[in-house]
Amino acid sequence: MNPAKVRALFNELSPSYDRLNRLFSLGMDVGWRKQLVAAVGRKSPVKILDLACGSGDVTQMLQQALPNAQIMGLDFSRSLLTQAKGRGLSRLTEADALKLPFADESFDAVTIAFGLRNFSDRTKGLKEIARILKKGAAFGLLEFSPPPMPWKIFWNLYLKKMMPLVAQLLARQGDSFRYLAQSIAGFPAPSALNHELASTGLKLLFSRSFSARLVMLNICIKS
Repeated sequence: MNPAKVRALFNELSPSYDRLNRLFSLGMDVGWRKQLVAAVGRKSPVKILDLACGSGDVTQMLQQALPNAQIMGLDFSRSLLTQAKGRGLSRLTEADALKLPFADESFDAVTIAFGLRNFSDRTKGLKEIARILKKGAAFGLLEFSPPPMPWKIFWNLYLKKMMPLVAQLLARQGDSFRYLAQSIAGFPAPSALNHELASTGLKLLFSRSFSARLVMLNICIKS
């Protein structure tokens, strides 16, 4: 799906975005995001960018966990950023993650939760992240991952059948969640993703999986 259509999809999805995230993750996404924030916050970074921040879940958690840090959120969906402003967040930027409006080496950390798979050019996006990070700074990535067998059978059924059906019944968003299911299914396996990260100057420090390896947390540093 081209970037303009993806942006339109998230703008349309924004009113029910948080509610459906909680529903489909059975509330577990809150804990996953907290793990991301805790991992990135270990070195007390001063200036942090929450990329593809959506409605501001992680941005707000970072602000609460690191009250003395400068936390910025960036997303390409104006409607989702409006949701983030409703949380009281003010340092928000509407921009394309493939053309970040920041100087080289200007951040101590970058986070992204469930957003990398929506990049139209993942390699270009990762290079942009590496560009704006200071040397030795942290990149925290939280993302869905193709699960191993036998979980893959149940996961595909849930993604491709159950999620779109429930989203259509509750919020008339079946098409949106069909796209999300496709984007998750098409995301690279951990080994392939780690190779992509390394090739763009982001060295993996450690990774952790959640929920039978359906979700992966990767913490990298700019080499």
